[in-house]
Amino acid sequence: MKKFYFVTILLLIAITGFSQNINKIEFSERVGSMILIGECNRDAFTMEPFQEWYNFEYEEYTPEQSVIEKLKKQINDVLRVKIVMGSWCSDSQREVPRFYRIMDDAGIPDEKVELISVNRDKVVPGMDISALKIERVPTFIVYDGIKELGRIIETPAETLEEDLLRILAKKPLHEPE
Repeated sequence: MKKFYFVTILLLIAITGFSQNINKIEFSERVGSMILIGECNRDAFTMEPFQEWYNFEYEEYTPEQSVIEKLKKQINDVLRVKIVMGSWCSDSQREVPRFYRIMDDAGIPDEKVELISVNRDKVVPGMDISALKIERVPTFIVYDGIKELGRIIETPAETLEEDLLRILAKKPLHEPE
């Protein structure tokens, strides 16, 4: 019986320890409010103060369904999307919920999305993201396996779903005139 309690306590400690590494919130003096920092998932947007802007943009955005249907045909099993965002950033507050709406409509599971939230300096204390070369947020990086196919930086050239489709089709974002 003691062994059972010992194993249960170890499991609780492990679960608590791992859960603290995702969806971390901290106060940013520079922003003057709470921000998300580090690795996150969609559950972060169920918390205040992030829930209000996330829910509003997610519900209000209506992706172009003809583009969504094309996206469904272009998506393959190795597609991954890494999003680097700032919960303090108005562009992130607009584009990230819209992106999740597109992902949901296209049937892309959350497991295909890696979400990293940065501070105003576009860094995560204790995490080296310098190789990503993030200058503006949000930045959506689309991968096919380990190969980067393209990025959507800050705001889409057209719409998020059209830009994503162009990346998946390996076409340039702007056609030469």
